[in-house]
Amino acid sequence: MSAPMTALADELVERLRSLGDSDDAVAKALYLQAFPGGYAEGDEFVGVRVPQVRALARDVRRSVELDDLDALLQHSIHEARLLGAVLVVELYKPAKTPPEKRDKVVELVLARIKNLDNWDLVDTVAPHTLGRWLLDKAEAEQDRVLDDLAASPSLWRRRFAMVTTLGMIRAGELRQTFRLAELLVDDEHDLMHKAVGWMLREAGLRDREMLDVFLERHAATMPRTALRSALEKHDAASRQDFMARRST
Repeated sequence: MSAPMTALADELVERLRSLGDSDDAVAKALYLQAFPGGYAEGDEFVGVRVPQVRALARDVRRSVELDDLDALLQHSIHEARLLGAVLVVELYKPAKTPPEKRDKVVELVLARIKNLDNWDLVDTVAPHTLGRWLLDKAEAEQDRVLDDLAASPSLWRRRFAMVTTLGMIRAGELRQTFRLAELLVDDEHDLMHKAVGWMLREAGLRDREMLDVFLERHAATMPRTALRSALEKHDAASRQDFMARRST
């Protein structure tokens, strides 16, 4: 998976190794290997925890360039890719980055999306880069990009599509959430059940009526995990009513 390294990317990987804890590395690898479906398949772990990764990102965020991030996103060490993911979000931030550079960040994300191959990497990047970027695009362009991801045989591309909509939800745009939920509600993978339910719940906080219309159509057949997640903010009576439909 690893690509040619830049000097800064090399330095950052060495810093991650120095921060690593071998016991944590083994525990994380064993935990992920216990799940079916290719969670972090083939990854090397050095045992750096997420707060440490984010602290390192804060230290270097003003120094990194796209080539550094490209190298990190293709590295075989999981925490190196997570560091790359955190820094991609930092580099995208509209307050700090002009539009033409944000376009380049999204190009990099889409080019390396196969390397964002676990839920932590997807969820770190998707809403804060592609989700924001699509807000300025026409609906046809939004549909094209998201449909391409949602139709993929790759679990991680499908999850990327669904979680991308969180960035749109936060801006008050709900169309893509419900549209993609229609496409992905019957996905076979548990991580997609969780993603669909999570996005439906978040959209429902903005428009409860739209969520309930969706649930009226799908509650009886959608995966139980997705339904439970979508209903988390409903009152007890409403949750019971919709869950009873799933039971029958």
